[in-house]
Amino acid sequence: MEREAVLDYFIYNDKVQSTDNMDIFDQISKNAVYEVIKIVDGIPLFFNEHLERMKNSLKGFKKTLNKSEEEILKNIVKLVELNKEDFINVKLVYDFLDGKDIFLTYFIDSEYPQDEKYRKGIHTITFTGERNNPNIKTISGSYKSRVRKAREENNAFEALLVDEEGYITEGSRSNIFFIKNKRIITPPGGQVLLGVTRNYVIKLCEELNISVSEGLISLNQLKELEGAFITGTTVDVLPISSIDNIQLSTPNNHIMESIIQSYNKKMEDNIRELRGFLKDKAII
Repeated sequence: MEREAVLDYFIYNDKVQSTDNMDIFDQISKNAVYEVIKIVDGIPLFFNEHLERMKNSLKGFKKTLNKSEEEILKNIVKLVELNKEDFINVKLVYDFLDGKDIFLTYFIDSEYPQDEKYRKGIHTITFTGERNNPNIKTISGSYKSRVRKAREENNAFEALLVDEEGYITEGSRSNIFFIKNKRIITPPGGQVLLGVTRNYVIKLCEELNISVSEGLISLNQLKELEGAFITGTTVDVLPISSIDNIQLSTPNNHIMESIIQSYNKKMEDNIRELRGFLKDKAII
């Protein structure tokens, strides 16, 4: 596994370690389950939902998480304090080798979109490929280098994955939503990673009385769209201004504006609630 921890410290099985020595990363197997959480103002955003997804990933291996919610939260808060960084992504990795459990908590490099991209939208490309098992997040499920190369060659922020039948399923590191006929369409949950942000957006659409349904959009249908956007831990809700050579007016779409405003409010509420919980438990 890549030695990807950044800043000064990471935590290995509740013990603080210096990033000068990341030998333990070499022992992580390809079946290790992981989760990435965005830290905002020192608080892990939508922590409970991310932890639940990690537990669901483990069910695919008939395993259970050997750490409590409070133990993981304490380690995250400790890293924030030790590394003096309160706006970054934290990665949780759980591996189970010959009865020996390894749990790593560490910060990773995070590519946050500039404010301009939320106003003007991002350029995306289509990329032929699918995740083998989208709802189990394992180290082996990563094909970052190949996708990164394609994005860099086309100056694209994200690559949208296209299956063998020509349908767009998800982003390489995000979920995808389409706006068509004043309705929201997103690929079926059984075929994509069930992103935490994706789930919140679907709920918000229902609260805003915006019609949302699961369905597939093919490459041939892209010209019919009124807009599109991606969601994810790092990007939150990010408008798309172009897919390959097709231009979209997503940033100016009133549905897009409503969703972004509501999602930002949901983030603020979640941060406030979890901070209150951490204070009650004397974790911060």
